[in-house]
Amino acid sequence: MPAKSAQRNVKKVATETRFQGIAGSPGVATGPVLLLRQNRPNIRRRPITPDQIAGELDRLEVALLRTRQQIVEAQERLASSVGKAEAAIFEAHLLVVEDPTILQGVKAQLAERLVSVESVYQDITSSLADQMLALEDDYLRERAEDIHDVSRRVLQNLRAPGEAGVDITQPSVIVADALSLTDLMATDRSRLLGFATEQGNRMSHAAIIARSLNIPAVVGLRDVVDEVENGMEVLLDGISGLLILLPGEQTKFEYGKMEERRHRVEEQLDTLRETLASTKDGHRVIVSANVELPEDFPHVSESGAEGIGLYRTEFLFINRNDFPTEEDQTEIYRKAAQTAKPHSIIIRTLDIGGDKAAQLITGDEVESNPFLGWRGIRLCLDRLDLFKVQLRAIARASTEGNVRIMFPMVSDLAEVRRAKALLAEAVAELRAEGVPVPEKIETGVMIEVPSAAMTADLLAKEVDFFSIGTNDLVQYTMAVDRLNERVSSLYQPCHPAVLRFLSRIAEEAHKSSIWAGICGEMAGDILLTPLLIGLGIDELSMGSGSVPRVKKAIQSVNYEECVALARQHLASSSHEETLRSLTEFARKTYPDLII
Repeated sequence: MPAKSAQRNVKKVATETRFQGIAGSPGVATGPVLLLRQNRPNIRRRPITPDQIAGELDRLEVALLRTRQQIVEAQERLASSVGKAEAAIFEAHLLVVEDPTILQGVKAQLAERLVSVESVYQDITSSLADQMLALEDDYLRERAEDIHDVSRRVLQNLRAPGEAGVDITQPSVIVADALSLTDLMATDRSRLLGFATEQGNRMSHAAIIARSLNIPAVVGLRDVVDEVENGMEVLLDGISGLLILLPGEQTKFEYGKMEERRHRVEEQLDTLRETLASTKDGHRVIVSANVELPEDFPHVSESGAEGIGLYRTEFLFINRNDFPTEEDQTEIYRKAAQTAKPHSIIIRTLDIGGDKAAQLITGDEVESNPFLGWRGIRLCLDRLDLFKVQLRAIARASTEGNVRIMFPMVSDLAEVRRAKALLAEAVAELRAEGVPVPEKIETGVMIEVPSAAMTADLLAKEVDFFSIGTNDLVQYTMAVDRLNERVSSLYQPCHPAVLRFLSRIAEEAHKSSIWAGICGEMAGDILLTPLLIGLGIDELSMGSGSVPRVKKAIQSVNYEECVALARQHLASSSHEETLRSLTEFARKTYPDLII
């Protein structure tokens, strides 16, 4: 139960203490803690005026009605599956929803404090719960747990999509039991030094985005939330997966020397910005950047990336109350295309679903297995009202002359043909309206599922390029939910089956005279760079922060030795064997990059 941990008499650490987790995103950050708990959400304390009080109370009433409905529905489900007696536990929750003491307190404090109703509601319910936890009566202590549960639900119902995010008022390291992707994307990143979470693993989506945005992160920490306090100084090591509470002077000195070394390497890498990614014997590889948001555009050229190899458009659709219009999308895609010049940009069509569920699109229905469900191109082909608008916007932005379009989560040739037909329809409509559209827009597909990998020869005849989404390809090939900590050790990018898929995809692409790239996590891993080159990968797209290192790795090797390395590991029997060998090769070939 969420409130149980609050009942423990936890002694906070008083000296340097280290917690070992999983390296989520590289980098080191030192600063004060901003502590977040799921059962005590971080709420923005938005000021209001006296004439807004009535509106705030109306918002609370709507949230309470919605909460009551949710509790009743849960009660009915439990009654039908287990029994009415067991379902009676929800009666206490209903009493909290309708508690006149809480409601009267909210009304009084709204008028007195003039801050948003969620701020007042959270403070009152938290105070009431804490008072009950201090009592000896076991029944009343259990009521504190009920208050926390209901309060969390009410606050969630009060929270509009655009109000997600963490109220971070100074540069801080967030320490939390969990940090949602929505909160991460809506948080002021100029003040976010890094984050550490009890939940998650390296392949959780928040960790992936943190790497793309160059935010240090440690995930999979155990029992750390109860050991920290707001404002406590911590050192976050996203390279080794460490969170150090109250770091001592010696630790700060050691990490300072490490940062000096990293800084020297970064200065050397800066000189590579204008150079091409070619091996020592002249084999050319394109190194481009993955982009999430418009504010990431400047980092593309700063990193030396050759354009944008993956522009994730789903972030236009979350954290808002309506769908982006054709005009909105056209303007953003056009700006992205201008940013990428003189290189190209690959715009991926909406890839909502799986671990990127958008409430706005999917509604309240929860799929039992979203990773095998309504996502990617499947969703788009069902929601033509969204898909056609996006295709028209991309087509209009294509007049910049460097735009390519890519369809995600393709599992069948028919999906590609239908998507291309819809694109042709959108282009024809625009021309009929007198809107300029280029003669040809290059189209590609993401290869993410085994069926696409096995039919790469058929798909290659329909498109202009392949971009391999290795995050999902590994997940589906290995039948491993990459977000499930129990089986995350089985998520093995260097498994022989994965390597053979990569080799096959590149080979079939080249047979049809198209190129094959990678836009998943493997692209930015310098241990894997020589192997991917040897497997025939033509383009690597990654978070902009990884671009200089990957360029340097490419410039440090010979193409022929990469081919020999790939041939050797295609015959390997295990992920561990391959990774061990690649690590030894990297340490020998570009030791300065292995920090």
